[in-house]
Amino acid sequence: MPQQSFKLLLMVLLILFSSLDVFSELPQCFHFTWIGPYENKSNLPKENCDSRVGDFNGIPCEMPLVATTNDTVPDVKALWQNNTLNREHYLCQMSPGYSCVKYSYIFKGGIQNITYMCAKVNSSNGCFRQRHSTGMQVEACVCTSKVGLIPCNVGSTTTTTTRNHILGLALAFYGVFNMFIIVK
Repeated sequence: MPQQSFKLLLMVLLILFSSLDVFSELPQCFHFTWIGPYENKSNLPKENCDSRVGDFNGIPCEMPLVATTNDTVPDVKALWQNNTLNREHYLCQMSPGYSCVKYSYIFKGGIQNITYMCAKVNSSNGCFRQRHSTGMQVEACVCTSKVGLIPCNVGSTTTTTTRNHILGLALAFYGVFNMFIIVK
C-alpha cells in the first residue's frame, strides 16, 4: 500500500510540474542588431533597419537597434541576467524548424556589427565564415537553444532554472521507483 501512495504522489508531482509554463515555452534566441561603433547615439531612436540597411537586402537587421555606451560588443550574458530590463524585448521564440543565429560583420579584426535572430537555415549548428575581396568577413553562427537556458547565440555558458532541476529529479525518482516495482 505505501508503494502505491508513493507512486500516486510522484504522479501528482509530475502533473503539477507539467502544468508549469516550462513546457509551454519554446527555446529563445537573442533578437536585435548591435549597430557597432556609433558616434551620435541620440539619433538611434529615429533609425530603423530600413534606414540602416537601405538597398543592401542581403544584410540581416533585426529591431531593436542597440548601441553600447563604450562601442564594445554588447554583453548579452548580462542582458540575460538583468531582471530590471524588459529582456523579452531582445528575445524571440525559436519556433520548430528555426535556429538561433549570430550574424557578424568583421573588418580588420574588429567587429563592425552583429545581428542576433531566429531564422530558418540550412545547417543546425556551427560557425561559417566568408571572406570578401574588400577584406570584410561575414560570420554566421547557428545553434539550437534549450528551454529555460540562456539563448545559445551568445556562447556556450548556460544557466538552468530550479524548476528544470526539480522536474528532472521527480522524473528520475519515478523511473527508479517503477524499476523497483518491476523487479519485485
